[in-house]
Amino acid sequence: MNWMNESGSYSRYNVFLKILQSNEYVSIFDPKLKRYMDILIDLEQPFTTWSTPNNIILVHETLCLRHFPNKHERSAKRPVLILPPQAGHHSNLADYSPAQSLVRVFHRYGYDVYVTQWLSATPEYKDLGIEDYIRLTDEAVEEVRKRTGVYKIHLVGQCQGGWQASIYTSLFPDKISTLVSAAAPIDVNATPSPIVDYAQKMPIDVFRFMVKSGSGVMQGKYILQGFKSMQPEEHYVRKYFRLWQMIKEGNEEGIKRFIHFENWYQYTQNLPGRFYLEIVKNIFKKNNLTKPDSFQLNGCLVNLRNISCPVIIMAGKRDHITPPEQAFALKNYISTPAADVIEILTEGGHIGTLMGTESLREDWTAVNEVLKLAI
Repeated sequence: MNWMNESGSYSRYNVFLKILQSNEYVSIFDPKLKRYMDILIDLEQPFTTWSTPNNIILVHETLCLRHFPNKHERSAKRPVLILPPQAGHHSNLADYSPAQSLVRVFHRYGYDVYVTQWLSATPEYKDLGIEDYIRLTDEAVEEVRKRTGVYKIHLVGQCQGGWQASIYTSLFPDKISTLVSAAAPIDVNATPSPIVDYAQKMPIDVFRFMVKSGSGVMQGKYILQGFKSMQPEEHYVRKYFRLWQMIKEGNEEGIKRFIHFENWYQYTQNLPGRFYLEIVKNIFKKNNLTKPDSFQLNGCLVNLRNISCPVIIMAGKRDHITPPEQAFALKNYISTPAADVIEILTEGGHIGTLMGTESLREDWTAVNEVLKLAI
């Protein structure tokens, strides 16, 4: 088994050695130590699943559109389409577990819910760009409209899905009733952040080299490395000690949560190389979302001023990936009246804002309360 992971300086094996070298006596025959090792070995092959029953209703290229029938409400309200981020992780971020499911929050409020599952890119789709993801988003919207007979739908974007939803709404304003943008980088220069600093200082040739090394696709393992590098102590040391402590204390619920999250977090997906490079260029290096008509998709100039529908913007107080200033800046570039723009600041970080228990219970419930007024 290969114990060395992508960090270079820390590995699970390093943590294992430190446990053995700590002040407490640990026998190599200790069943707790064996369990610890077995868990880490199993996590070398991560897997993840959806938690709520659903049906696949459309598959095209890297799009897999899923419908989550609402068993609580047969005559569901205006449909909701959720765009999870295509950032190397699985799209079931929107339906992570029975207790942490944005899908189920919308179900409780009587909505008909759809989610775009973005599939890992193969070399066949290496040349898909941002315009193709907007095209695929429109295919999803059209499928929802056709199935429901509702002309305008609610569009919810999480992180990268947030700026994607914003671009889509600016290009197809007549199809969207309400836009929700959660933890999405809109004005990356609004305040400093590690990921923006990295993207702006690193020469574009470095990013091109990474794409080339993946035969034209950006490998998810590289994206995961980038996220981990922003909190190296947490991802390469502390969490493994927490697991050891939970095993020693017999904290079975904690162990279960640890395994569930690691399976989701370590499960990576590839992005089309062109799509990835266009994101680096337009979103992070040139900050083009803040510059009306600075780039075009499918022959149409992108201008967020075309957005005039009610907008809900969410951001996390402790978000180190997309600081609140970058997310809330959306209100400065749209035409929606100030009275129709709702800002929600969560207590969590990036992932916590998108799928944390507290955020789903408090903040996403507030989103649903607002959406009720837009019916």
